[in-house]
Amino acid sequence: MIRILSAALLFAAVSAHASPAIPSFEFSVAQLQNSVAALRAEQIKAKAGNLGPQINNLAWQLDSAERDLSRLRNDLNWLLQRMRRYQQTQPGRPGQPSDPSLRWDVERFTRDLAQLTRDAQWRLMDLRNLSAQAEKDEALVAPASRLADAARRLKSESNWFSSDARFAGFDFRRAGFNFEAMDLDRDSRDLEWRVQDLQSGADQLLAKVKPLVP
Repeated sequence: MIRILSAALLFAAVSAHASPAIPSFEFSVAQLQNSVAALRAEQIKAKAGNLGPQINNLAWQLDSAERDLSRLRNDLNWLLQRMRRYQQTQPGRPGQPSDPSLRWDVERFTRDLAQLTRDAQWRLMDLRNLSAQAEKDEALVAPASRLADAARRLKSESNWFSSDARFAGFDFRRAGFNFEAMDLDRDSRDLEWRVQDLQSGADQLLAKVKPLVP
């Protein structure tokens, strides 16, 4: 009898060691939720690591656009001075400047402005793509802040340029550059609108990535 009881106890001990207790349903659900949360955190971290450099790169491109626009604004003032000198020396002869290089410089200026306007549209598309991927993450706040600052500086420069362009159109026409005057008017307005959208989009991206204050 004692041998039978000893064997039964030994079997029970071995069985308990070989077959652990099945976890409860609540415990399994909690484990699954923790695993999903950990995976989501890793995905967000990986995405932030990819988005941060892209946002910084876009900020650098807007800074470059600001410098290009500032240069174009100086070019515009330089062209206006040459046009006014021509009007003083050659009254009544629009479109036939005594300076043969003036027309080439005006055409180069309008081409550069058109390119800058197209680039602003591409940068706006880039910004919208980044904003669609972004989520609240402290790691993205610094690059998004740099982008917002760059967009504000570009917007300020575009405001000054648009103001100069509105008055410059009259001098362009008086000098015989009617088509170039239309290009200047159209592209300066388009650029101003796109830069405004860039600033608004950059501010929205910054608000989107900022973590909620508890």
